Amino acid sequence: MALLLVSLAVAAMPAMAQDLDGRVLEDSSGEPLASAELRFHQAGMREWAADLETERDGSFHAPGLPAGEYTVEVSKPNFVTATLRLRTPAAGIEIRLVRYAVIAGTVRDTEGRPVPGRVSLPGGRTGGSARIAVLTKQAGSEELRAVRTVALDDSGRYRIFDLPPGEYAVGLWWAGLSLGSGAQMYPDAAHPRFFPVAGGEDYRDIDFLVAPGAAFSVSGRIEGPRPGMTFSMALGLPELPALPIAQLWTESDGSFRIEKIPPGTYDLFVSGPASGYGAFESLLGKDPVYGRTRIQVIAQNLEGVSVPVSVGRSFDVVLHGAAAGCPQTAAVTLTLLEPWGLLPGSTVQASFAKPQTARDLAPGRYGLLAAGLGAGCYQMNRQVVDLSREVTGAVAVELGQAGSIRGTLRAGAASAKDFAVVLLDTDAADSTPAQLALPDEKGHFEFTGLRPGRYRIAAQPAAQPAAGAAKARWVADVSHMIEFDVPGGTPTDLDLPVSQPQGGAQ
Repeated sequence: MALLLVSLAVAAMPAMAQDLDGRVLEDSSGEPLASAELRFHQAGMREWAADLETERDGSFHAPGLPAGEYTVEVSKPNFVTATLRLRTPAAGIEIRLVRYAVIAGTVRDTEGRPVPGRVSLPGGRTGGSARIAVLTKQAGSEELRAVRTVALDDSGRYRIFDLPPGEYAVGLWWAGLSLGSGAQMYPDAAHPRFFPVAGGEDYRDIDFLVAPGAAFSVSGRIEGPRPGMTFSMALGLPELPALPIAQLWTESDGSFRIEKIPPGTYDLFVSGPASGYGAFESLLGKDPVYGRTRIQVIAQNLEGVSVPVSVGRSFDVVLHGAAAGCPQTAAVTLTLLEPWGLLPGSTVQASFAKPQTARDLAPGRYGLLAAGLGAGCYQMNRQVVDLSREVTGAVAVELGQAGSIRGTLRAGAASAKDFAVVLLDTDAADSTPAQLALPDEKGHFEFTGLRPGRYRIAAQPAAQPAAGAAKARWVADVSHMIEFDVPGGTPTDLDLPVSQPQGGAQ
């Protein structure tokens, strides 16, 4: 994610080469940041106009910059990269970087022993695992999606250290261990805690305790279309579908037994032929077949399970929408949204001219994401295809032009020029830019080139408070930011009140 915070005072200077001075601070503390790298790129030029680092006091000096438009990239390890547009001549630049947040803890059993992150079988295949997933809510719904997964280390510890601003829940999935298999949210599935991240938070001791309980086996046989076919199997919880809670390969005759499964309702996913594996997922061979069924484990072993398999599903994909500014073809990646335990990588080269067929797919839910669209072209819809049902007609991946915001800051008796407007993408990842605008004396501000989607916005004081006053953060509390949708192709008009102070330093 690229996040920038900048305070800028424009000086009246002649249109000639000028020196540019400023400083880089940490947003959460206001402390200067040394050794932050700044790269200046002038529009229409290939080479960097300047490449420099900040001093110990956070200051920087860029000599002899010709007047014009620049894009400035600011980076430092453990901080989100910053990008901003700047017109020179200018003076008094203050850039505030946001530190990534950290969530860390341990996973132990009731005897105090660490839960292992991975148990390997002969040949290197994973026989058991315990993984932590960080999840966020899907925009406009209560559905959770995993944005980070990490395996436990040998001491049962985990540390996720690259979280941009947002709100996150944390869950544990374990499978094939001596403790059995299962999943739990922190602190529990009924009341998962959401951790707000504005930058620099360090959530420690987010610990999980895995207690043994009643457990049973699930066994049966998969009848393959060819003799000697080995299948990959995964067991998932419908209410917590981020990761499987059990995975294994069948024997060459299709027989299987999944041990130590707690009572509950599960989705059983079958795919084959299994021909290879990664750390946690299987790779399928040619002409794959799939099957799925829902099972219930109730107070006894479940035996004689048989899952019918059939050839993979297919559907057509076509690009749709405003072709202007968008490529004529685009690679559309299909990502399984259910815990089949399969290596990702299904891609179809879609076009505006003719539907293209995606083949050999599992009968499950897929998310479609177009890549390589270039500047100014975006995917307009979050397209999901459910192949467990019949899909009629071509599935359209809607492309279109960027969105924009034309806003007016309502600052009351204060001067609008004393505030900055911060815009965050609710689907922010470590490569998603965030943006800042500085209102003019009438409170007008603008954001252009926005990916259509859902955003958070807030206005914060642009200057440091007087001595003794509470420290003002630029990204203070995402839960108090206004959420709204930005469509593509047309500007969004917005009246924005100034944010109320959220207190001092955290």
